Amino acid sequence: MGTDYWLVHARWTIPPSLVLWFFFRKLRTPRDVYKTCFLITLREDAHTLHKQATIPWDSYLIRNRIWSYPQSSVVGPTLFAIPYEEIFFFFIQTYLTATVYALFTRPVVHAVLLPRMPEEGRATRWVGTAGFLAVTAAAVAKLKEGGEGTYLALIVGWVAPFLALLWFITSNHILAMPPYAVVLPILLPTLYLWECDARALQRGTWVIEQGTKLGLSFRGLEIEEAVFFLLTNVMVVFGLIACDYCLAVHDLRSYDKRTSSTFPPLSQFIPILINCPDAKQRQCIDDLRHALDVLEVHSKSFSTASMVFDGRLRLDLLALYAWCRVCDDLVDNASSVPVASSNIDLIRRFLSLVYPSDPSNPVALPTRPSGRELNEVLGDLSENEKGAFRLLTLLPISRPPLDELIEGFETDLRFLALSSGAATQTGPRAAASLPIRTDEDLLTYSNNVASSVADLCVQLVWAHTSSSASSSSERTAILSAARTMGKALQLVNIARDVPADQRIHRMYLPATPLDAPLRALTQERRRLLDLAKAMAGQSRSEIERLPKEARGGIRAACDVYLSIGEAVAQALEEGRIEDRARVNKATRAWTAWSAL
Repeated sequence: MGTDYWLVHARWTIPPSLVLWFFFRKLRTPRDVYKTCFLITLREDAHTLHKQATIPWDSYLIRNRIWSYPQSSVVGPTLFAIPYEEIFFFFIQTYLTATVYALFTRPVVHAVLLPRMPEEGRATRWVGTAGFLAVTAAAVAKLKEGGEGTYLALIVGWVAPFLALLWFITSNHILAMPPYAVVLPILLPTLYLWECDARALQRGTWVIEQGTKLGLSFRGLEIEEAVFFLLTNVMVVFGLIACDYCLAVHDLRSYDKRTSSTFPPLSQFIPILINCPDAKQRQCIDDLRHALDVLEVHSKSFSTASMVFDGRLRLDLLALYAWCRVCDDLVDNASSVPVASSNIDLIRRFLSLVYPSDPSNPVALPTRPSGRELNEVLGDLSENEKGAFRLLTLLPISRPPLDELIEGFETDLRFLALSSGAATQTGPRAAASLPIRTDEDLLTYSNNVASSVADLCVQLVWAHTSSSASSSSERTAILSAARTMGKALQLVNIARDVPADQRIHRMYLPATPLDAPLRALTQERRRLLDLAKAMAGQSRSEIERLPKEARGGIRAACDVYLSIGEAVAQALEEGRIEDRARVNKATRAWTAWSAL
């Protein structure tokens, strides 16, 4: 009886697990828990078959004296001849690798990686599967031969069939993912466990018997052990990718079914595996890809904050923000006032098509018009712009906040009209002709362009979370707080963009002429930042009553944007009045993590 093996855990496996738990605990979603538990426990799921086979395989190694543990290394109790210390190793290795994978794949939106056509990657799938099966056959032949190399053949012969299965299911998804998101979750735990295993072998905590190993080693690490940890981590990562692939297909299929659930029922498992994307699904994949491209360029803060959401909620938030961005560009980047006005009319016609019932109905959800009807309304928009409009028809949101957004676009149109012709005069008279003359005008504008979006975001949260406010009064209070927070974030945006807006003949500061010296506006910009901070503080307590699945993500998204306000205040304090204050990606990520 001994404790060497438990000391290995105390020194090598438990500390990094606790560190990873601490740093990842705020980012962990129900799906992360779901995937890790499926890999650790003996659940009836295709992605955990390798764990079901681990215990009999390891038991065979021990009973046939290929692998052994000195009495001084283990406490004594066993399960099928396997020490409990070894069984614990199965679990904690899976947890380590799964958590590293979850950290590196947090930025990945798996739905946009799904193949559009069934023939995509078919050759790669079959060649890779055939290769793993050939390796399996070679390992079986070596086992029949026996002698040196038996242990390596047992490792490869045990792993290769499962890798063949996982590769056949998800090879397209594996290859579509960013290389770092696949390689690093395999490589980092493998290198760490190689060092751990080499130390344990040198101490004699466990022993590979002579006669079945090749006898090749590096720095005390046997070649068989190096292959074992590499291949088992490949299995874990491939299993997690298979999980993400299935969940992404489930999310995509949920658009057709007009349902939303975090996990697919077991009855849907086989249909998901054999899913062949139809024309609607292919179009949705393309539209989501374009939406993600738009946000990665034009809304980095939201792109960062969206990482804390999961599943359909994340996809729908991305789609909503992309549509808002596209509509904003249709007005702001129009070549002339008539073109911008025509684009606003286009948006109105689109909403009338999608919401054919009473437009004031606060609960009516969008219909899904045919492609021909959409093309008739959307006219000469680019295919990417049309994609954002198509995505909006899939979202469970009501029309009133969208109409408020159009009113905000009309205010921007008035600015465009002023800057394009006669009303370019300066001085007090020019300030009186601007659309925003009082604080009330400013708050109305902020309500239209930002509170409306906050309202829509809360609607999506309620549509995609299992727990939600039970009473109408509670929902009203939460929605009011969210709209107040939206105004606060818009005030931050206005205070930051004063120099840029002034260059394009816009002035959102109340009663301020277009030609006002920028330095003279510093105090007013600070006032807006202080007002935004106060409004955000007032709304926090109600926002904390959002469903727990989204509460942390909404808080993180708000704090990431409010951090821009702090950067603007610092720039003004330092006299950098013309700078468009930015927050780097690392700071945004830390702010989001701290807010969770």
